[in-house]
Amino acid sequence: MKTQWHGNRIKTEYIRASDLDDICGMLEKESVCRWLFFGPNTPATTRAYFTPFIESIARDISREKVPGSPVFTIRAKDTEKFCGQCAILPVEYCPGAYQIGYQIDDGFTGMGLGTEACEFLIYYAFTLTDAYRLNGDSAYENTASWKIMEKCGFLFEGRRSKYWYARGRYHDQVLYGLLKENLDSSYIDGLVRKWES
Repeated sequence: MKTQWHGNRIKTEYIRASDLDDICGMLEKESVCRWLFFGPNTPATTRAYFTPFIESIARDISREKVPGSPVFTIRAKDTEKFCGQCAILPVEYCPGAYQIGYQIDDGFTGMGLGTEACEFLIYYAFTLTDAYRLNGDSAYENTASWKIMEKCGFLFEGRRSKYWYARGRYHDQVLYGLLKENLDSSYIDGLVRKWES
Protein backbone atom coordinates (compact mmCIF):
# COMPACT_ATOMS: atom_id res chain seq x y z
CA MET A 1 0.00 0.00 0.00
CA LYS A 2 1.35 3.40 -0.96
CA THR A 3 2.09 5.65 2.04
CA GLN A 4 3.94 8.57 0.44
CA TRP A 5 3.56 10.68 -2.68
CA HIS A 6 5.98 12.99 -4.52
CA GLY A 7 4.95 16.19 -6.26
CA ASN A 8 7.11 18.80 -7.95
CA ARG A 9 8.45 20.34 -4.73
CA ILE A 10 6.92 18.36 -1.88
CA LYS A 11 6.66 14.85 -0.54
CA THR A 12 3.54 13.96 1.43
CA GLU A 13 3.34 11.00 3.76
CA TYR A 14 0.88 9.68 6.33
CA ILE A 15 1.67 11.14 9.74
CA ARG A 16 3.77 8.96 12.08
CA ALA A 17 4.85 9.25 15.71
CA SER A 18 8.33 10.26 14.52
CA ASP A 19 6.78 13.41 12.97
CA LEU A 20 5.39 14.74 16.25
CA ASP A 21 8.45 16.78 17.26
CA ASP A 22 8.31 18.70 13.97
CA ILE A 23 4.54 19.23 14.21
CA CYS A 24 4.79 20.33 17.85
CA GLY A 25 7.51 22.80 16.91
CA MET A 26 5.39 24.27 14.13
CA LEU A 27 2.15 24.54 16.11
CA GLU A 28 3.75 26.24 19.10
CA LYS A 29 4.61 29.25 16.90
CA GLU A 30 2.36 32.30 17.02
CA SER A 31 3.32 33.10 13.43
CA VAL A 32 2.02 29.74 12.15
CA CYS A 33 -1.15 29.81 14.27
CA ARG A 34 -1.97 33.44 13.54
CA TRP A 35 -4.98 32.61 11.34
CA LEU A 36 -5.95 29.30 12.94
CA PHE A 37 -8.79 29.00 15.43
CA PHE A 38 -6.45 27.04 17.70
CA GLY A 39 -2.94 27.51 19.02
CA PRO A 40 -0.26 28.24 19.65
CA ASN A 41 -0.29 24.86 21.39
CA THR A 42 1.91 23.29 23.99
CA PRO A 43 3.69 20.15 22.78
CA ALA A 44 1.49 18.11 25.16
CA THR A 45 -1.69 19.50 23.56
CA THR A 46 -0.42 18.82 20.04
CA ARG A 47 0.64 15.27 20.94
CA ALA A 48 -2.72 14.56 22.60
CA TYR A 49 -4.57 15.77 19.49
CA PHE A 50 -2.52 13.93 16.86
CA THR A 51 -1.77 10.64 18.63
CA PRO A 52 -5.24 9.14 17.95
CA PHE A 53 -4.85 10.03 14.24
CA ILE A 54 -1.41 8.39 14.15
CA GLU A 55 -2.72 5.23 15.82
CA SER A 56 -5.79 5.04 13.56
CA ILE A 57 -3.74 5.57 10.40
CA ALA A 58 -1.19 2.92 11.44
CA ARG A 59 -4.01 0.47 12.17
CA ASP A 60 -5.67 1.10 8.80
CA ILE A 61 -2.38 0.78 6.89
CA SER A 62 -1.61 -2.53 8.64
CA ARG A 63 -4.95 -3.79 7.28
CA GLU A 64 -4.17 -2.45 3.78
CA LYS A 65 -7.08 -0.02 4.19
CA VAL A 66 -7.19 3.64 3.13
CA PRO A 67 -7.21 5.63 6.40
CA GLY A 68 -10.57 7.14 7.32
CA SER A 69 -9.09 10.41 8.62
CA PRO A 70 -5.82 10.86 6.75
CA VAL A 71 -3.34 13.41 8.06
CA PHE A 72 -0.09 13.95 6.15
CA THR A 73 3.26 15.57 6.74
CA ILE A 74 4.66 17.82 4.04
CA ARG A 75 8.40 17.68 3.44
CA ALA A 76 10.60 19.35 0.86
CA LYS A 77 11.09 16.82 -1.92
CA ASP A 78 14.78 17.58 -2.38
CA THR A 79 15.87 17.94 1.27
CA GLU A 80 13.24 15.99 3.27
CA LYS A 81 12.97 19.04 5.55
CA PHE A 82 9.64 19.34 7.38
CA CYS A 83 7.50 22.07 5.78
CA GLY A 84 4.04 21.53 7.26
CA GLN A 85 1.06 19.25 7.29
CA CYS A 86 -2.25 18.73 5.53
CA ALA A 87 -5.35 16.58 5.99
CA ILE A 88 -8.77 15.62 4.76
CA LEU A 89 -11.16 14.82 7.58
CA PRO A 90 -14.65 13.36 7.12
CA VAL A 91 -17.59 15.68 7.79
CA GLU A 92 -19.89 14.19 10.41
CA TYR A 93 -23.19 12.83 9.09
CA CYS A 94 -22.18 13.58 5.48
CA PRO A 95 -20.61 10.45 3.95
CA GLY A 96 -18.33 11.45 1.10
CA ALA A 97 -17.86 15.06 2.26
CA TYR A 98 -14.46 16.00 3.67
CA GLN A 99 -12.90 19.07 5.27
CA ILE A 100 -9.45 20.00 3.98
CA GLY A 101 -6.74 21.70 5.97
CA TYR A 102 -3.12 22.68 5.49
CA GLN A 103 -0.52 24.50 7.58
CA ILE A 104 2.84 25.58 6.22
CA ASP A 105 5.72 26.20 8.63
CA ASP A 106 7.76 29.40 8.85
CA GLY A 107 10.36 29.69 6.14
CA PHE A 108 8.27 27.82 3.57
CA THR A 109 5.38 30.20 2.90
CA GLY A 110 5.06 31.96 -0.45
CA MET A 111 6.84 29.14 -2.30
CA GLY A 112 3.79 27.35 -3.72
CA LEU A 113 3.95 24.49 -1.21
CA GLY A 114 0.46 25.21 0.13
CA THR A 115 -0.95 25.14 -3.40
CA GLU A 116 0.78 21.85 -4.13
CA ALA A 117 -0.49 20.41 -0.83
CA CYS A 118 -4.04 21.48 -1.71
CA GLU A 119 -3.71 19.84 -5.13
CA PHE A 120 -2.51 16.67 -3.41
CA LEU A 121 -5.57 16.66 -1.13
CA ILE A 122 -7.85 16.98 -4.19
CA TYR A 123 -6.01 14.11 -5.89
CA TYR A 124 -6.14 11.94 -2.78
CA ALA A 125 -9.78 12.63 -1.94
CA PHE A 126 -11.17 12.16 -5.43
CA THR A 127 -9.08 9.13 -6.43
CA LEU A 128 -8.49 7.17 -3.21
CA THR A 129 -11.64 7.83 -1.16
CA ASP A 130 -15.39 8.01 -1.69
CA ALA A 131 -15.30 11.82 -1.68
CA TYR A 132 -17.84 13.70 -3.76
CA ARG A 133 -17.22 17.06 -2.05
CA LEU A 134 -14.39 18.94 -0.33
CA ASN A 135 -14.98 21.81 2.08
CA GLY A 136 -12.40 24.43 2.95
CA ASP A 137 -12.47 27.44 5.21
CA SER A 138 -10.17 30.19 6.34
CA ALA A 139 -10.08 33.37 8.34
CA TYR A 140 -11.06 36.12 5.91
CA GLU A 141 -7.81 37.96 6.66
CA ASN A 142 -5.76 34.90 5.64
CA THR A 143 -5.82 35.87 1.98
CA ALA A 144 -3.06 33.43 1.03
CA SER A 145 -5.08 30.44 2.24
CA TRP A 146 -8.29 31.20 0.38
CA LYS A 147 -6.38 32.18 -2.76
CA ILE A 148 -4.82 28.70 -2.70
CA MET A 149 -8.29 27.17 -2.65
CA GLU A 150 -9.47 29.40 -5.50
CA LYS A 151 -6.36 28.54 -7.54
CA CYS A 152 -7.17 24.84 -7.04
CA GLY A 153 -10.77 25.19 -8.24
CA PHE A 154 -12.71 25.70 -5.01
CA LEU A 155 -15.69 28.03 -5.24
CA PHE A 156 -16.50 30.73 -2.69
CA GLU A 157 -19.67 29.73 -0.83
CA GLY A 158 -20.05 32.33 1.88
CA ARG A 159 -18.69 34.43 4.69
CA ARG A 160 -19.60 34.15 8.36
CA SER A 161 -19.11 37.38 10.30
CA LYS A 162 -17.36 37.19 13.66
CA TYR A 163 -17.23 33.41 13.41
CA TRP A 164 -14.50 32.86 15.99
CA TYR A 165 -12.70 34.82 18.65
CA ALA A 166 -8.96 34.35 18.87
CA ARG A 167 -6.00 36.38 20.06
CA GLY A 168 -8.07 39.28 21.31
CA ARG A 169 -10.49 39.82 18.42
CA TYR A 170 -13.19 38.37 16.22
CA HIS A 171 -12.43 36.85 12.82
CA ASP A 172 -14.74 36.32 9.87
CA GLN A 173 -14.68 32.89 8.25
CA VAL A 174 -14.84 32.35 4.48
CA LEU A 175 -16.25 29.08 3.16
CA TYR A 176 -15.21 27.25 0.01
CA GLY A 177 -16.37 24.07 -1.67
CA LEU A 178 -15.31 21.78 -4.48
CA LEU A 179 -17.57 19.16 -6.04
CA LYS A 180 -15.96 16.25 -7.85
CA GLU A 181 -18.66 16.42 -10.54
CA ASN A 182 -17.65 19.99 -11.38
CA LEU A 183 -14.02 19.15 -12.10
CA ASP A 184 -12.87 18.69 -15.65
CA SER A 185 -11.63 15.13 -16.12
CA SER A 186 -8.37 16.44 -17.59
CA TYR A 187 -7.66 18.23 -14.27
CA ILE A 188 -8.02 14.98 -12.32
CA ASP A 189 -6.02 13.10 -14.96
CA GLY A 190 -3.21 15.65 -14.58
CA LEU A 191 -3.22 15.22 -10.79
CA VAL A 192 -3.12 11.45 -11.16
CA ARG A 193 -0.12 11.68 -13.51
CA LYS A 194 1.64 14.05 -11.13
CA TRP A 195 1.06 12.14 -7.87
CA GLU A 196 1.21 8.57 -9.14
CA SER A 197 4.38 8.88 -11.22
